[in-house]
Amino acid sequence: MKTKHLNSTLAVMTATLTLVLFNNFDFFSWNKPAAPSMEGVSEASRVSHAKELLGRNYIGSDAQKIEGRKSLNYMIYNKVQTQLPAQFKGHAKAITRTVIAESAKYHLDPVFVLAVIKTESKFNPLTVGRYGEIGLMQVKPDTAEWIAKKFKITWNGKQTLQNPESNIKIGLAYMNYLRSKFNSKPVRYVSAYNMGPGNMFRLISKNVNPNEYNSRVMRNYKELYAKLAVRPSITTVAAN
Repeated sequence: MKTKHLNSTLAVMTATLTLVLFNNFDFFSWNKPAAPSMEGVSEASRVSHAKELLGRNYIGSDAQKIEGRKSLNYMIYNKVQTQLPAQFKGHAKAITRTVIAESAKYHLDPVFVLAVIKTESKFNPLTVGRYGEIGLMQVKPDTAEWIAKKFKITWNGKQTLQNPESNIKIGLAYMNYLRSKFNSKPVRYVSAYNMGPGNMFRLISKNVNPNEYNSRVMRNYKELYAKLAVRPSITTVAAN
């Protein structure tokens, strides 16, 4: 009788775990290829930048809830792979690696990078803005050329921005430049990414802190974390 009861209990536990995986863990899917091996996220940089972005609201936030989650790199890959247009899905691995590596290089939260990409282009590398901005991070060619030279990034004309990985490298170098320029004040450097540093400084001189663009980025940032926080990590599932 004890053996029969034990077998029943194990069957229920197995069924429950299966439902959890299929309902909440997007990259466990028969219709998707297994996530490739890749470098982990710099947790120190992620947490530090998340605290900078959220301030006192970091405590209790979804960004805090996933501290130590080792599968975040695969969750980022899953987000990139599902959001890219069909013709660019083959770039998902390279894009994810670029996001993770460049975020670590500039001490940024990679989830913030995804939020900027979502705000700027909705993950479509073919997006062209009305002022000539190109690609995932919507960088203007003249700005991109200047940043590429300043940060020693390969530049082969504006077609460089059509390559998703190069676009991200230049976009994040520019974000890093603005972050330094505006003393790591998120509302200012995020807004400056959209309107340019000159316009931002003019508004500051008039005691105006524009928040419309920053609010959109932060809304996407929080929504991304809300989705990540409800998904069990590989290490959590294995431990239980």
